[in-house]
Amino acid sequence: MKLPRAAYVLGGFGPAAAAFIMLGLTSGTRGVVALLRSIVHWRVGFQWYLLLLVGLPVLNVLAFLVIPGNLADFHAPDSQFLMLYLKEIAFSITLGVAPLWEEVGWRGFALPRLQRLYGPVVGTVILGLLWGVWHLPFFFGSFSQTRPDASFVSRSVALVGFTIGLAGLSIIMTWVLNHCGGSTLMAILAHAAFDSSGIALSGLFPSTPPYYDPIHFQTLGIAIVYTIAALVVIVATRGRLGYALNHQEAGASPAPAET
Repeated sequence: MKLPRAAYVLGGFGPAAAAFIMLGLTSGTRGVVALLRSIVHWRVGFQWYLLLLVGLPVLNVLAFLVIPGNLADFHAPDSQFLMLYLKEIAFSITLGVAPLWEEVGWRGFALPRLQRLYGPVVGTVILGLLWGVWHLPFFFGSFSQTRPDASFVSRSVALVGFTIGLAGLSIIMTWVLNHCGGSTLMAILAHAAFDSSGIALSGLFPSTPPYYDPIHFQTLGIAIVYTIAALVVIVATRGRLGYALNHQEAGASPAPAET
């Protein structure tokens, strides 16, 4: 039996609610205001917007194509493709639960602290794995978006692949945020671009199952492509991901990013 959608919506507010509660207890008004400011911090280089809005959809295309047989299923985009993508983006960053509210907790609150404690790569991987486990209800239980006949093993394999992919995506997001003054807005946009392009691209591969479908292991494509992309970023930045030791946390001033 499926649970009411309202329960899913309320669950999506969890990371943001936890962030504001913790800031209120530890940093008071100053910390809460700093986090709110990061949500509307939009003055970053144009190249970072381009990277998120175009680069992530390209990686999602590759995540489809890397799976054997998917290329034969490809249909060229029509005039509605861009509109669908932009419509999904607009919904995600205004009314959507996952990108808007999750990122306030994940990247707005948790990431700066994890980077300070464990360094940019390890801290980001920890967060990425937690982010993946957060999606466990999409693979098991009443919120499951998988096929009813999926086995426990296939669901587990899909969850592991998806989690690995999210850890790779997290590396890219951290690299971007460290060059954008810790802008939570850019994290929201990245999350929205990832989700929205996946929805829009599904129409270009009509016979291909969605990312959550464990029968066809579509999550394997995400794991492969985003792991490779993350490794490229790590090597190119020598593991720094643009992080400065005195980097911004809620309630602190931003510091210049390193390469």
